[in-house]
Amino acid sequence: MSFICPNINCNKEFKYISELKKHLTNSYHCGKSIENINLFILEKQKLINNEKIQCINCNLFYSKKSSLVRHMNNSNCSKIIIELNKQKQILILQKQLDELKLSMNNGQNNNLIIQPTIQPTNQQINNNNLTINNNNNNNITIIQHINPTGYETLPASMTLAESLRLLNLGDKGVIEIVKIVCEQEENKNFYKLNMNKNNISYLNNNYTIEICQDKELKDKLMKQCVLLTYKMLINCSSIMTPEQIYKINSNLQSISQKMKEEIYDNGLKNIIEYELRNNNKNTKNKIIKYTKEINTNSDIKQQSLNNYNNLLQIKEDTLKNKNPIISLFEINNTFGNPLTEPTLQKAIVFQDFNSKRLEYTTYYKYWVQRIEKEKKYIKSHPNKTIGDITIFEDRKNDIIKNIHKMKQINDNMRELDENNNFLITEHNFIVHFPDDYINENIRLQNQIILNNDAYSYDNDNDNDNDTYDNEQNLDNFIF
Repeated sequence: MSFICPNINCNKEFKYISELKKHLTNSYHCGKSIENINLFILEKQKLINNEKIQCINCNLFYSKKSSLVRHMNNSNCSKIIIELNKQKQILILQKQLDELKLSMNNGQNNNLIIQPTIQPTNQQINNNNLTINNNNNNNITIIQHINPTGYETLPASMTLAESLRLLNLGDKGVIEIVKIVCEQEENKNFYKLNMNKNNISYLNNNYTIEICQDKELKDKLMKQCVLLTYKMLINCSSIMTPEQIYKINSNLQSISQKMKEEIYDNGLKNIIEYELRNNNKNTKNKIIKYTKEINTNSDIKQQSLNNYNNLLQIKEDTLKNKNPIISLFEINNTFGNPLTEPTLQKAIVFQDFNSKRLEYTTYYKYWVQRIEKEKKYIKSHPNKTIGDITIFEDRKNDIIKNIHKMKQINDNMRELDENNNFLITEHNFIVHFPDDYINENIRLQNQIILNNDAYSYDNDNDNDNDTYDNEQNLDNFIF
């Protein structure tokens, strides 16, 4: 921002407001009184203070542009803004393509026909219409592809920013996701033959029509929508912090039965009723037409099979990503087992606590460093999953909880009882460890015992066989 002299015959620009003040004070033609100069400078400073430097993603305000630049470099906002710009460009190109198609269809060249093809991928299936060319009179039949019930997909146009917004809405976001999923043409896979009955016809995974009750259909849709929410979480994980991933994942895992009923009542029930009331006949005709073409046209049948296999792969990959693959055994092999760490043994920790505040103890420093080491290890792991991130966050919270316990002990180290004896002695001193590390240690000990038992059993069998061979007497052999 530059500062300009108010004299219209001068209009000199200055980089700093102090230089402008010096100019007004010393210049013969532009000179003003001290009061007027101070008043003018004060107004300029108000303008500077009122100028808002704001991040367009998170809406935070900054006093300097350099602060905004530092924020963009150190946060996920830059990635989100880049993604939004990409999506805007895609929408613009798509709009231009649609206009071009329309102009070509309305033009004089009626023989030119654009036929979309299905090209599914593991990340996102593009749900296009299936096009069949009939040899008689070159007629063209358009078949709307339909996903089986329980295998619905998200719209291909959904951006990472929109996914992140829905994820941050919590339980309300799940209801909104249900609505978005059911609004897609390729996900309109159920109808009623009789609106006065509870029976609903739907397209099953064999691409045939099956009948079920309302509740069964709701269960299928609900499970798939929760799975799609996990899929959105996986897609957005690259622009989210581990704490954000843990929070959203915990919310998805903790949807209670009561909340499920609320989702049914506030979301699925209204959405299903709306679809049946407004689109029942149209959906019915599309499903019946689709199933007939699958049975009579081998190309359509093969395309449907390929699409279903891709749907299965997406579901399998999503479920796999929910589970951890980095074991605590692997982490302990990399950074050491805390329970066997010499500096964390009871006698050493007691002496340390007896002479230092918690923040300066080896125990505190070890666990702070351990959290950072495990965090970096998981973040850089090539095969990390959402499950690995959430398990680590659980373990980190347990570590922090145990540090708080040790802080209470540290605060009481110099407290005396009524007999002027120390409340905490080496005899009653306890070193707290997080549960995961204790359980892993118990698992290893049990594994060693099982291995020793198996080894002893094999040796006993060998000895029994030797005795039997030497004595050659069945009466002396005990099975």
